[in-house]
Amino acid sequence: MAKQRSPNCPHITFLEAASKARSVYAKEHTHPAEKETIAEDLGYTSISGASLSAIGSLRQYGFLEPSGDGLRISDTAVDYFELPDGDPQKKHAAMKMAFRPTLFNQLLKQFEGNPPSDANLRHTLIRQGFLPKAAEEVLGVYKENFKLVDSGEVGYNVSEEEQVTATQEPVRSPASRGTTTAETPLAPPIGANISTPVGKDDEGRAVFASVRFDAPLRKEFVTGLKKYLDYLETTLQ
Repeated sequence: MAKQRSPNCPHITFLEAASKARSVYAKEHTHPAEKETIAEDLGYTSISGASLSAIGSLRQYGFLEPSGDGLRISDTAVDYFELPDGDPQKKHAAMKMAFRPTLFNQLLKQFEGNPPSDANLRHTLIRQGFLPKAAEEVLGVYKENFKLVDSGEVGYNVSEEEQVTATQEPVRSPASRGTTTAETPLAPPIGANISTPVGKDDEGRAVFASVRFDAPLRKEFVTGLKKYLDYLETTLQ
C-alpha cells in the first residue's frame, strides 16, 4: 500500500523564508539563476531534498518565480526588501507573500481573517489530508505568520477595520491609530489605499487589486471608478 503523504505547503515561516531569500537577492539580485546556483546561494553544496524543500518554500511564498529555465527574485520580493518600513506597498507585499501559499490563503478565507484555535486548525488540517505530525508543523508555521502580520512585524497590521479579505489603509495620525472599531465606520480618509481580492490566478492563489484616492473619499469618486471598471470589462475577453 502506498505511503500516505501530507499536502504540500511551506515548512518554514514567512520571516525564515525572507531571510533565506535575502541571501539569494544579495548574490543574484533579480537575474535568473538555475536551481543549483540558488541552492549554493542558500548555503547548500548541491541539489538535495533539503535544498529543494527550501527552494520550494521560497517559490510558494513568492520570493522566487520562474524565469526562463531558472528562477529569479520576484518584483514583490524586491518591494519587501527595498521599500522602507511603513511604506504601504511594502506592507501589501508582506501580506501578499505571507499568505500566498495556497493552503494559507484558503485558511485565511475559511476563518475570515481571524486565527482559529489550535484544536480547530489542527482538525481542519487533518481533514484536508495532513498526517498528525505534519499538521502540528503546519499549525506552527501558520500561527507564526499570522502573529507576525498581526503585530506589524512584517509591515502589515491586520486590525478590525483592516481585514485581509478587503483591506482599507487610511492615512491616520499616530494618536488616532487603533481607535476605530469594526462597528464604527471609518471617516473618509485622505490618501486612502484600498486593496481587495478580485479573483484567483492560474495556480489558485488570490489576486489583489489596489487603488489610491488622493483626496477625501466621496461617493462620486467611487462612482467614477465603477464606470471606468465597467468600461475596462468591455475591453477584455
